[in-house]
Formats: sequence, structure tokens, C-alpha cells
Amino acid sequence: MKEEPDKRELAAAKIFLPLGQAPLTRKQALLAGQLLGLHRFSVYRLRRRFLEDPVAASLLLSPPGPRRGQYMLSEQVEAIVQDVLSDWLLRQKHLAHPLHAICREVRMRCTAACAIPPSRATISRRWADHGDKECMKLSDAAPGHFAARHPLDIVQIDHTLADIILVDEAYRHTIGRPSLTLAIDVATRSVVALYVGFDRPNAATVALLLTRMVLSKAPWLASREVAVDWPMHGVPKVLHLDNAAEFKSKALRAGCNQYGIELMYRPPGRPYFGGHIERLNRTMMEKVHSLPGSTGSSTKGRKARKPEAEAALTLREFEQWLMYEIGQTYHHSAHRGLSGATPYSAWSDVV
Repeated sequence: MKEEPDKRELAAAKIFLPLGQAPLTRKQALLAGQLLGLHRFSVYRLRRRFLEDPVAASLLLSPPGPRRGQYMLSEQVEAIVQDVLSDWLLRQKHLAHPLHAICREVRMRCTAACAIPPSRATISRRWADHGDKECMKLSDAAPGHFAARHPLDIVQIDHTLADIILVDEAYRHTIGRPSLTLAIDVATRSVVALYVGFDRPNAATVALLLTRMVLSKAPWLASREVAVDWPMHGVPKVLHLDNAAEFKSKALRAGCNQYGIELMYRPPGRPYFGGHIERLNRTMMEKVHSLPGSTGSSTKGRKARKPEAEAALTLREFEQWLMYEIGQTYHHSAHRGLSGATPYSAWSDVV
């Protein structure tokens, strides 16, 4: 809080002093508000304070209260919540419902300390804020940006529904849109794995994707009769995921724990923390729009395009196209954040 009146308080005192005890009219309040840069209601409040103590110091502003969206806790309870998020949570490897477990632990500690525990909503907000701070520490960059120094330090994974309708191999009848799962290495912008299929993304999808990420891609490429150089593979240190159910399965947690892979989840409601994989998905869909059977990125004009009538690719052919598009084009194109280098050269240079 200020101890001495500044120019605005002095100016307000000069305006109020000649008025004496007379009531402040609306016109006077509006004029004073224009001079002071305040709403007329604020002028009325200042005038009442000045009448109680007609000196400029009485017009000093009070310290601001908590901002909107800020929830105050006592120092003791705040310390308990932060200790649970910073220490206890990191040591829990198999939490089926993390928020429920966090709330239970916080309430137990508050009860033991004879303190009133915060609500579930407040704990959830503290957890989201904690996730934001941890992401910023890891990236050492602006919020929503990651900066990894070495290949496989951080790998982002996400699913998307491909903007294309495929046909079956036997009769070339349309069978629907496939789901595409991609994994991108943040340090080199390399695509380290992909999976495409008609099944709804699940734990098995993630397992197959991780298998292709860790193992050499030569046998897989040979089985699809694709001749491209795709050397990116290995065990990642961190998997950065959204909050989909398949990414929080016990099977995934147990498997990653066995190989020392850390799971990091995006803070809820903050999609910009997955910017690399989101951008990759958009890039690939822009390429897909040139293929027969493309649905486009929106439903507008879809009837005019008639993708069902133009569909021509099978699942295997679409997968082959993706392999060539990534291995021959994407990996050999310059990307922002790599100082003009390509994902292929960046991977080769670092390792």
C-alpha cells in the first residue's frame, strides 16, 4: 500500500475541497471522472472517504484483493497441497484416478493437521497450475512451448480422424475413415512412429505404436513393400500425452515404468502444450486433402465433393502413402525451430 498520495489523489482532493459538504451531482461526478480517469461510481466512493477525512491521504487506494479466478488458502493448507503435488504425486506410479487420489491425500493431511481441507475444484485448479509450471520448467521457454535438446528426450503422441474415406481390398467398396496415431520427437521434429487403422484408439493402438517407435522400422517397411530411409527409433525418456483414457491405462503405466519412461500429461484445457503433434496432424491432413476420397477439413461443401464416390485407396495403400510422405518428404523438409535443418539431418547430427 502506498504511504504518500500521488498525482491522482492530490488532483481528487483539489476537486473535492471546493465543494465543501454539498452533495455531488451526477454532472459533477461525470466531470470529475473524466478528469481523474475514473467511473462516476468510483468518484462517489472517493468523495465519501474524503468527507470523512478531508485530506489527500484519505484517498489512497487499498491493497487489491485476489484476482478473479484466484482462490486463497491458508499458508498451512497451501503448503500441504503443494507438497502433495510436488513430492507425493511423483512417487505414485499406478494411479487409476489421479485427481481422486490427490484429493484424498490432501484431505487426510489436512485432517491430521486440524485444518479445513480445500474443495475438490480448488485442488483440481492447483493441480492444473502445477502442471503448467512443470511444463515451463521442462521447456525453459514460453508457456506452451517445449525445448528438448536430444532425440527421444520428449515424444508427443496424439490421435486424429483422417480426412479421407478408404475402400476395402476385395470389392473397393467404401468402408469409412481411419484413425491416425502419430508420434513426434520434439527435439528433431522427426516422426518416430505411426499407426493407422479403423479401430477406435485404445491401449492396443498405443502398444503397437510404441513397438514401432522402439524397434527398427526396416522389417515393418519391408512388409509394406516401401523403400524409404527411416532410421528414427529408440526408447523415449518422456511421453507427452493428452488425457485420453488409453493414455492413462494401467497397462501403459506399468509398461513404461518397467523401461523407465516418464509419462507427462497436458494440463486439462490447455491444448497448446501439445503444439508439435497438433501441428504435425494439421500438416499431414493438408497433404491428405490432395488424395482421392478426401473429405476436406470441414463438413461445408462435403456433399459437392462426394468423397464416397471418389474414394480409391485401401488401408494398406493409405499406410504406404503415409510412409512415403513422411520418409521422403516430411523428414527432408526444413522446419521452424531447427535453424533451417531438416528432421533427418537434425537426427543424424545429434546422434
